[in-house]
Amino acid sequence: MTPRWPLFMAVVVATGGSAVGCTGDSPDGRQTPAAPPRPVVESSPYLCDFVPEKAFQEVTGLNIGLNVRWAGPQTDNGLCLAHAKGRQAPLGVRWSYNDGADIVRRQQEDTATQSYPLPREMGEGLAVIRPTSGANPRPNYVIALFRCGGKRPWISIDFAPVVRGRDAVQDMFEFMRIAQKRFGEILECTPKP
Repeated sequence: MTPRWPLFMAVVVATGGSAVGCTGDSPDGRQTPAAPPRPVVESSPYLCDFVPEKAFQEVTGLNIGLNVRWAGPQTDNGLCLAHAKGRQAPLGVRWSYNDGADIVRRQQEDTATQSYPLPREMGEGLAVIRPTSGANPRPNYVIALFRCGGKRPWISIDFAPVVRGRDAVQDMFEFMRIAQKRFGEILECTPKP
């Protein structure tokens, strides 16, 4: 081995280490680190009345046209899917005044080892990332049972995988926080745990 070999290895290690986590060159030639993901922010327009479209695009990386459709009239429940041309719906929203406690309890039993409880101020519920190996177009699932006026509605949101570097659970909590607020605005009640 010649004396140049250790120098070569030192250059390789130093160069490889400086490239990790970087996204590009700055004007002076230095590598710039990747920007942290932006938080979920409430803004209109909304998909399925409850999910901010711009935030959904940032979280999932899906910048495609979505066709939003509610299934029938929404008297005491509703189901909405945001369809994308040529692919399965990347967003589903469901709400109801019916059977909320039973539905949340079943979800808690089915996902006990892999779910994250909602923050208390959002009511009763959970968030879960369903392992799918790509088979499920909406592996992120969050459900909340809360009070609004004299009723106990529940909302569930399931959506496409998040982009690398995002905290899917925190994003689900933020989408639910916004959905509860929007629910109260649309149905003229004040959401409470």
